[in-house]
Amino acid sequence: MHKKRLLAVVMAIFVISGCDNSSEIEPPKFSFSNYDELSQSSSTESSSVESSSIESTSTESSSVQSSSTASSSAQSSSTASSSVKSSSTASSSTQSSQQGSSSTQNENSVYKIILDPLNEKTVTINGNEITVTGTTEGGFQPSCSFSVSHTITRKNGRFTYTAKVNQLFTGYGSVQICWSGSVRVYAEKGQIRFVECTDVEQENTKAVEKTLDQPLNQVAEYIAVNADKEKLKEVMAKITEISNKICDGISSDYDKLRAISRWVSENIYYDFKAFDDGVPAETLTLEYMLNNSSSVCGGYSNMTSALAAVQGIKVCNVHGSAVNNSMTFDERQAEYHEWNYAVIDGRVIWVDSGWNSYCYRYSNGKYESGKAGVKYFDISPKALAQNHKAKYAEYRDYFAAIEQ
Repeated sequence: MHKKRLLAVVMAIFVISGCDNSSEIEPPKFSFSNYDELSQSSSTESSSVESSSIESTSTESSSVQSSSTASSSAQSSSTASSSVKSSSTASSSTQSSQQGSSSTQNENSVYKIILDPLNEKTVTINGNEITVTGTTEGGFQPSCSFSVSHTITRKNGRFTYTAKVNQLFTGYGSVQICWSGSVRVYAEKGQIRFVECTDVEQENTKAVEKTLDQPLNQVAEYIAVNADKEKLKEVMAKITEISNKICDGISSDYDKLRAISRWVSENIYYDFKAFDDGVPAETLTLEYMLNNSSSVCGGYSNMTSALAAVQGIKVCNVHGSAVNNSMTFDERQAEYHEWNYAVIDGRVIWVDSGWNSYCYRYSNGKYESGKAGVKYFDISPKALAQNHKAKYAEYRDYFAAIEQ
């Protein structure tokens, strides 16, 4: 989505053909007492990674050619990228938020990357060996997108997956960590390294440190285009109602943001028609999404920050660029993109509700439901830097905007 085209096309394509404006979005009736259990089972059903039947205490070894989860090529440019919440961590959000997603390198060049911290998914890269550990997520089986010899052990709800890359292999590949999440690696004659994008990571950090306050008149346009004060208040009242339903019974800001991001991923559909036509301004508004259940990346970002604002969680909107299909900036040309970040308990939490979504709306008005991924909630800064580069970030004070 290229924002420079936004104002130029808004009048020309004010009415989007094929969109049914009468379709009202209905907040799902979540049962938050078993939210982790529900999302674990539903996400496993949506997985395109085939899992083999393995006894809980068995070990198997073989040479395999496995591939990472494939996403729609069109969706991946703005929403889908290779991206389950664990009941064992549902009561330990404080520990999760302290640990978070991280990536470290020790003096022996062993990379340890935590992805999907709520399910304790960790990948360690050492020489020609990759090890993935974590909770089993039902039938999920880790995999690599290149030929490896692997062993996998499952026991007491956890797994250990070890893969050794052919010593002759050279090139990029992906390591699947959870059903919708992978990390990008590069091998040179079998020696594997995590693809680091240090300069991008630094740019992302600078955007956080220099976050701007968006002018209130601009914030109002993200609520509803050219609306009067009463209309703005009406829209925010609906947003408040939805947010309170999502977060009912949830105490910590970390878990509230996780629930909000998941709700957005499962209930907002990617609007390919709007993307192809240059994104009319109204497509990004809260009013449009309430009426049409669809938007593009800027809409996902806008809805996530607005719902969080109701809970008193300061979620900022990030503008920048991204590369699709979970590749790195060295591999693909970047396109305009928007996502979010929040600071909770002194730690930056990166969130991309759009890239965690597998809900699609085609130009003929057809909707296709999909469950939410987990990779882009609290993703490691190093993993994020592989395909998200921030230009600037801004904070939107929605409630101040409706009172101006």
